Amino acid sequence: MPIKILDSQTAERIAAGEVIEDPASVVKELVENSLDAGANQIEISVTQGGKRQIKVTDNGSGIAPSELVPAFSRFATSKLSSLEDLEDITSLGFRGEALPSIAAVSRVTLTSRRKEDFSAMRLRLEGGAGGPPFEVGAPEGTEVVVEDLFYNTPGRLKFLRGAGREMARISSLITNLALAHPECAFTLVSEKRTVLRTTGDGSLLHAIGALYGNEAAAAMLPLRRRDPAGEILLSGFLSAPHFSRASRRWITIVVNGRVIRSPLLAGALERAYGGMLGRQRHPVAVLLLQVPPALLDINVHPAKSEIRFHRPELFNELVFRAARAVLHSPPGWEAGPSWNEEQQRGRKQEGRLQQELLLKPDQLPEAIRGEGPVPPAGDLPSPGEGWEAGRASRAASESGASYSAAEANRGCRLIGQFLYSYLVAQRGEELLLIDQHAAHERVLYHALLSSEPGQRSSQLTVPLNLELPPAWRERFTEIRPFLDEAGFKLEPFGDNSYILRGVPFSVREVGEAGIYALLEELLQEEPAPGEEEREQVLKTIACHRAVKARQPLARAEAEQLLQDWEKTPGAAFCPHGRPTVLRFHRRELDRGFQRKGGRR
Repeated sequence: MPIKILDSQTAERIAAGEVIEDPASVVKELVENSLDAGANQIEISVTQGGKRQIKVTDNGSGIAPSELVPAFSRFATSKLSSLEDLEDITSLGFRGEALPSIAAVSRVTLTSRRKEDFSAMRLRLEGGAGGPPFEVGAPEGTEVVVEDLFYNTPGRLKFLRGAGREMARISSLITNLALAHPECAFTLVSEKRTVLRTTGDGSLLHAIGALYGNEAAAAMLPLRRRDPAGEILLSGFLSAPHFSRASRRWITIVVNGRVIRSPLLAGALERAYGGMLGRQRHPVAVLLLQVPPALLDINVHPAKSEIRFHRPELFNELVFRAARAVLHSPPGWEAGPSWNEEQQRGRKQEGRLQQELLLKPDQLPEAIRGEGPVPPAGDLPSPGEGWEAGRASRAASESGASYSAAEANRGCRLIGQFLYSYLVAQRGEELLLIDQHAAHERVLYHALLSSEPGQRSSQLTVPLNLELPPAWRERFTEIRPFLDEAGFKLEPFGDNSYILRGVPFSVREVGEAGIYALLEELLQEEPAPGEEEREQVLKTIACHRAVKARQPLARAEAEQLLQDWEKTPGAAFCPHGRPTVLRFHRRELDRGFQRKGGRR
């Protein structure tokens, strides 16, 4: 095929794919434009998860009538005028690609009025083309309506998720932007129902309370520190160790007003907690960094969600030391010692703090270890007992004894637990290695499927009050019927709160942390191709509540699991298709040990 230049329409649609991936990316670009325009009130209204319509309204400075048409041209921006300006970017948007990219794959109506204008101007575009602007009446600010996203690119349209999942992405995005800009009042509306709202009073703690709930706000510790040169200011809040979540999604990092992803800084924050967080638990935090633009390169990602630090070790050290000072300071601490003061205290204090945190596993509370009860010494065979059993087995073999038919048919006999992850069992002349997590997952999944709905729940002695973040609301509404079916008895208690009165009979231990972790996992996962939503929810519940690898089991627990697994249909595989057991016949072992006929 010969080389040729693409026509402008095709090129624009391809370029749009680099910036506009889904409805949330449209909302991000439009809201960032509103913030750059100085808006302190922004309302986002969404229909069908943004696939049908997205409307963003602000009270910003507006666009001049003569600039409406150029605003939808590629590389048109008011943020840059020369190459040198890239070294001093303070705005959120600067590429000049957002509006033309959105217009290329949707139907757009933009209405804008400046303070000094008597009337507003409106421009309508379809697939990037449209007529001239015309005069209308409208309040000061800008309103952008995006309809039928990807209507002219069906290949991208078919890859969009369901309305609930797309709405969850938008909610998560607005949550982060509201945390990054507490001085702006955000309102998010879905299907004419308010999902979240912030006051815009400038208080980050108030924003955290509005978005994450009062319990989260009460657990926050203030953070404020500068680097030794005084160029970088770190502020924000991080949660006390008792308040944690199951993923890093609750760590919001903001650099010069821009929400970014930074494994470097998130890792530095978590290192500061040391052993204070439980296994697979993460803090809730909002870190705000004010950095000279010369120390950053923000032009490294089309969506501007990643940046490059010129001195990453400086930022890593700043976050680690500031967070550690907060977590190890006595109650009533406000700002903590300066960096230089802490450095002067030297390695002696650092070593003492590390020694305090490096507790032995048996010294940690059970909830922090995330493990079940450690089996008593007498529950599993000791090395001596195993040796004696081996001697008895060899004696029986040498005397010509063989397994009887009754012994071969009586089922599995537990031998022990290997690495606290695998059950070792004997069935007839087979040696079985059973993945305890996969086996228990299959047992629980079958129990959830086969039991009657009314028999799946056990009532809690003390009901739990669950306060859900607004970003979870849409998706939670979708999966709630399946949670009810599985045995979770939830009653609405306000806009974002529920009373949990019952849990599935299979749930041995329950607590707010465990329930939040399960809900978070359910909200993030998607059904596999051909898999129903109900099936996916039940599989996730079974997986989440099954015993884990590296979890010690008492002998009675291991034997019960073995018996339940044997009686479960499809026991050879977990609900996700992973094998639960490896079998080794005696003949294979004999060949491996070069034994003839099982003798000597």
